[in-house]
This record gives sequence, C-alpha cells and structure tokens, in this order.
Amino acid sequence: MLNKKTINKVIDESAWDLGNRVLYDLCKKNPQHQDYPEILAKVWLIGRSYAAAIERRKSEAVKPGEDFYMDKVAPIIYNSSIDSWFSALKKYKTINKNSIPCILETHKKVTKLFTDISQLQKRSLASKYLHFHFPNLYFIYDSRALKSISKLSDYTGNIRKSNYESDNEYRKLFEKCLALRTYINNKYNINLSPRHIDNLLLMLDRNVQ
Repeated sequence: MLNKKTINKVIDESAWDLGNRVLYDLCKKNPQHQDYPEILAKVWLIGRSYAAAIERRKSEAVKPGEDFYMDKVAPIIYNSSIDSWFSALKKYKTINKNSIPCILETHKKVTKLFTDISQLQKRSLASKYLHFHFPNLYFIYDSRALKSISKLSDYTGNIRKSNYESDNEYRKLFEKCLALRTYINNKYNINLSPRHIDNLLLMLDRNVQ
C-alpha cells in the first residue's frame, strides 16, 4: 500500500495547492481573534472549504432568523481565551515531545469552544482551524483520514492510553499520523509535513473506494 512512488505523489504539486495557500495566507496575515470580520472570514472559509462548517448544527441550537455568525460565532470566539492558547503554541515549530502536550491540549480547548457555539462535536473543525494557523503542528481529523489510517496499522502500530490533556479521539489519530510519518522518514528518508500526510490519507481513501 505504501511505496516510494506513492509517497512522492503526495509531495508533488496539486491542483488544490492554490486554494489551500489562500487559507494559509489568511491565517498567517490574521493570526489573532480581536476583529469580527477576521474571525468570521477564518471560521467561515475554513469550515466551508473543508466540509466542517460550524453552522452544521442541530436546528434547536439557533433561534429562527438569528444571524448565527454575527450573533454567536464572532462574539463567543472574540470573548474567549483563544489568543492566549495560540500564543502558547507560537514557540513550537515542530511536533516533538516538548510540543505535543500543548498541541493536544489546545486542540481540546478549541474543540470545546466550537462545540459550545454549535452544540455539536467539532473536533474535525478544530483540527482544520488549528492546522491552517499552525500547519507544522496539526494533522487534519475527518472521516476519510480515520478510514485510511485504520488500514495502516502495520505502519502505525497500536496506540496506547495516554495521560495527555486531550480530546482522546483526536489524540489517537494524531499519534497514528505521527507514527506513520516516522515510519516513512525511517524507511524512505522523506520527512512529510502534516499537509503531506493529509494528502496521503486522501489518496489512499480514493483508492479504496
């Protein structure tokens, strides 16, 4: 299932690179959450682009006619501690034993924040939102990634219980992705980014449909 040809394909340029670069640039130029338009643009565009929109919620969570983004999303995020959480992450450039606790704890906090807004579990949106702000620190969580990574247990091994302060479902995917990346680096001397890992899992998902 995994070979050097497949690995090289996920490194090659993709038709989706430009669209993703727009989202990376948006978050790089607007990293904080002190302005409603910036908050709205990031949550809206990342959520809609990656099929994880925050407004995908139970109908009873929103009053009829309510402007959900302006009345709920922007003010709740604006008044949260998200910028202090992000500030703690800025000193980390790579995933390692020192950064993992902060990476996982921040994902848990952002998941709870988005869940409080939507009243639905939002770990996927949280992973994607964090990925575009910190592309070297976060793997993307969604159903396709889960399906593909589950077929790679020969490379990822068994994930054990952990004492990390984390969303446990995201932690398990995160550790499997990290193990997969380590395997590929050891075998092929290729160091894949979280974006490359996501491309690989998407490719494998398409190939097993």
